[in-house]
Amino acid sequence: MVKSLLFLLVSIFGWFHSESQSTHFVYVSHNLPDSEYGISVYNWTEESGELTKVNQVAEVKTSSYLAVNQVDSRLYTVNKEGIQSFKINRQSGELTMINAVDHVGKGPCYISISSDKKYVLVAYYVSGSFASYAISANGGIGAAISHIKHEGSSINRSRQEGPHAHMILPAPSGDLVYVTDLGTDEVKTYRLGDTGVFSKEPVSITKVTPGFGPRHLVFHPSLPYVYVLAELTGHVLTYEYHPELGITKKVDEDSILPKDFDGFNKSADLHITPDGRFLYASNRGPNTLAIGKIDQESGALNIMSNESCGGDWPRAFEVDPSGKYLLVAQKRSDQISVMKIDSVTGGYKKTFDIQVVKGPQCIKFLSR
Repeated sequence: MVKSLLFLLVSIFGWFHSESQSTHFVYVSHNLPDSEYGISVYNWTEESGELTKVNQVAEVKTSSYLAVNQVDSRLYTVNKEGIQSFKINRQSGELTMINAVDHVGKGPCYISISSDKKYVLVAYYVSGSFASYAISANGGIGAAISHIKHEGSSINRSRQEGPHAHMILPAPSGDLVYVTDLGTDEVKTYRLGDTGVFSKEPVSITKVTPGFGPRHLVFHPSLPYVYVLAELTGHVLTYEYHPELGITKKVDEDSILPKDFDGFNKSADLHITPDGRFLYASNRGPNTLAIGKIDQESGALNIMSNESCGGDWPRAFEVDPSGKYLLVAQKRSDQISVMKIDSVTGGYKKTFDIQVVKGPQCIKFLSR
C-alpha cells in the first residue's frame, strides 16, 4: 500500500515537472493518402530540447500546411477538402474545430495569416492562384473575399508549363504580401486592403533566373532583406525590400547543394535564426541542410557547409523560438529530427528522433 502510494506520488511529480518545463506546443501536419490523423500535438521543452506527444487530431485526415495565430490561440490548416479553423486550448494544446470552408483554387499548398489577423491567405499550386478569406470574431473562416490567378510559364516544361503559386506571406510591416510562383519564375508583391481585397496589379514583380522555380521565402528578422528559395535548381537568392515598394534590389545568389552532388533534388524550406545570424535551407535529394551565415550589414549569404538532415526527405523544418534547436520533418522516414544548434558556428548536432504519424510535412510552434 505504501509502495503503491509512493509510486503514485512519484509519477504525479514527474508528470507535473515535465509539464511545468514545457514552454511551447508544437503542431505537426501530415499529408499522405492513408493518414489517419492530419495534425499531431507535442509538448516542447526549450531547456532540454525534449519533444513529447500530447494528442492527435482526427477531424482532418490530411494537412498540407499550418498557420498559427499566437495572440488569439487559433490554428488554420489546408487540405484538398478545404480550409479548417481550430481553437487551441492554451493549457493542454488540444484543438477543437470551429468550422471549414471550400476552396476557390486548386492544389492548396500554403496558408498564412494577414498582419492584422483579419484574414487567412492561401496559395494554390495547381491553379496558380491565391486567395484571402475573412476570419470571424470566434476564429472561424468565411467565404473567399479576393482571388487572383497568375498567368505565364517558364523554361522547365515538366514543372513550369503554367503558373504555380507556392507561398503567400505578409511582409513584417506594412500591407504588402509576397507570392512566390514556381511556374512563372517570379516573386510578386500585392497590397492587401483593409477589406481583404488584393490590389489588381502587383506592386512589384521580381523575375528570377529562368528555371530556378521560386518556392518559399523568409524575411530577415531585423534587416531589410528577403531570401528566396529556388526549388528546381537549389539556390537561395538575397534581395533588398521596402515596406511600400516590395523587392527593390538583388544582393546575391548562392547554391545550397553539396559541391559534389549531381543527382535529383527538390529544395524545400528555409528559415533564419531569431538573432538573424544564420540561415538554413533543406534539400530533398541529398537529404541535407545548407548552413549559411548572413552578413549583418550587406545581408549577403555565405554558405558554409551542407550537413545531413538526419532522415529522408526534409519536406519542412523550423527553428525553435529560442534559436537553440532545429526540428526537421522527415517526410519519407516518418520522423522529426531534433538538432542542437551551435550558437557560435551555426552548425548543428542531432540530439534525437521522434517517430511520428506518416508523412510529417509542416511544423509550427505556439508559446504556452
